[in-house]
Amino acid sequence: MKKCERLELLQRIILNHHIETQHELLVLLEKEGLHLTQATISRDINELGVVKTPTKDGHYVYSLSQPNSTVDSDDFLVEKTILSISEKTSGLEQMLHLDIIPGNTRLIKKILLDEYGEKIFSIIVDDDSLLLMAKSPLAADQLRQELLEWTR
Repeated sequence: MKKCERLELLQRIILNHHIETQHELLVLLEKEGLHLTQATISRDINELGVVKTPTKDGHYVYSLSQPNSTVDSDDFLVEKTILSISEKTSGLEQMLHLDIIPGNTRLIKKILLDEYGEKIFSIIVDDDSLLLMAKSPLAADQLRQELLEWTR
């Protein structure tokens, strides 16, 4: 199967099922005759901009974000995805810590780098948080204010 066909299948499965984990996604793909590694599915998820969104019962499921989107068109996604932003802390003026809905940190990292890359020294992510190191305390303050606007 070609990559574009695999990505289309992945999109269709995500749209038609409530999937909470990559393992569940791999099982559904195997039922379609496609056997992938976890690394491949992870890369595909990132390429498609797949995010986790909350359900009414408190779980998080995979869903598709808007293709080829920018920060302006991702306002709703960002607003619902960033749970909290750290306050300015003495000694850590160049750093911001963000709590993110699990599974969405890579997408938020990409949006931040696309929009504010010139102010960012580095970003470290795990499944549900993001540590942003700005190039200067002033850049960190500007980023904090912008992010707070995103989440209002």
